[in-house]
Amino acid sequence: MPAFLTLSSLHHFNRRVLLRTRWGNLTGRLLYHALLIVLGGLLMALSVDIFLDPNNVVPGGFTALAIFANRLWGWRIGITLLALNVPFLILGMKLLGVQFGPKTIFAAAVSSLAIDFLRPYVPTVQGEPLLYTLYGGLLYGLGMGLVFRADATSGGTEIPAKLLEHFRGVKMSSSLLAMDVAILALAAFFFGLAPALYALIATWVMARVIDFLEAGFNAGNTAFIVTGQPDAVCASIMEQLNRGVTILRGEGGYTGAERAMLFTAVNRRQVPILRELVSAADPDAFMVISPSNEVLGEGFKPLTRTRPVK
Repeated sequence: MPAFLTLSSLHHFNRRVLLRTRWGNLTGRLLYHALLIVLGGLLMALSVDIFLDPNNVVPGGFTALAIFANRLWGWRIGITLLALNVPFLILGMKLLGVQFGPKTIFAAAVSSLAIDFLRPYVPTVQGEPLLYTLYGGLLYGLGMGLVFRADATSGGTEIPAKLLEHFRGVKMSSSLLAMDVAILALAAFFFGLAPALYALIATWVMARVIDFLEAGFNAGNTAFIVTGQPDAVCASIMEQLNRGVTILRGEGGYTGAERAMLFTAVNRRQVPILRELVSAADPDAFMVISPSNEVLGEGFKPLTRTRPVK
C-alpha cells in the first residue's frame, strides 16, 4: 500500500498545521473532514436527483418534507431543505453549543445546495423499482456515513429530536421513530402505498451502509481459545498472523484442572487461518470466535477519540 494511503500517514497528516490565520489554524484534520463533508453531501444530492425524487421515494427527514413542498407548491428541494434546517441549526447551536457547530452547518449547506445545482446535469433512473430503491439508499447512506465520519450531521430531524431529548426528556430513538412513521404516512398519502414501501426499503439500506461505514472498516473478530498447548498456539498466532495474544489462567468447571485461555483479535480474512493454526497446534483446543464491531489498538486502527469536540 502506498505510504500516503496508510492509517499512520493519515493520522500524521491530521495533526499537521497547514495554514495559520488570525481566525485559527487550518489543520490536516479539518481539511480531511471538509473533503468528507463535500463528498458526502454530493453523494446525498446525487441519490435524491438520480434515484429517489424522480420516483417519489422519500429518504426521510427534512428531505422528505422538502420533496412534499416541491410537489405541493413547486418549491426547489434544495433551497427548501436548507430553509427547514437553518432555524433548528441556529437554535441547536444557541442552546446546545458545540454539538451543532460549523461542520454541521457546512454539511447541511453542501447537501442542500448540491441537490438544486446538480439537478440539470444528471440523468434519472426510472422504471426499475429494485434498481432505484437500492442504489438510492446506497448512495444516500454512503453520503451520510461520510458526513458522520467527519464528526458532523447533515441536519434534518436529528436536531429537533436532540432538542426534545434535552428539554423534554424524550428519547431520541422514540422521537426519530415517531417522525419517520409520520413521514412514511405522508409519503403514502402523497404518492401511494408502493412508493412509501420502497422508501422503507431505501431507509433500511441507508441504515446498513451507515453502520458499515461507522464500524465496518474497523470491524474484526475476537477469539477465546482454551488449550493445553498454549505455547505452541501462541507461537503460531504471533508468527503466522502477526497478532498479539493475551494469556489468561482459568479453571475447568468439571475437572477443576488449571487451563490456559488465550485471547486474540484478528481481521475477518484471518479467521480461517486462525482455525487452521489452532487445529494444527492443538486438535483438542476449544475456541470461540465472535464478531466485534470495532477493534482498536496495535495492528488495527489507532486508539484515539472518535468524536472530538469541534
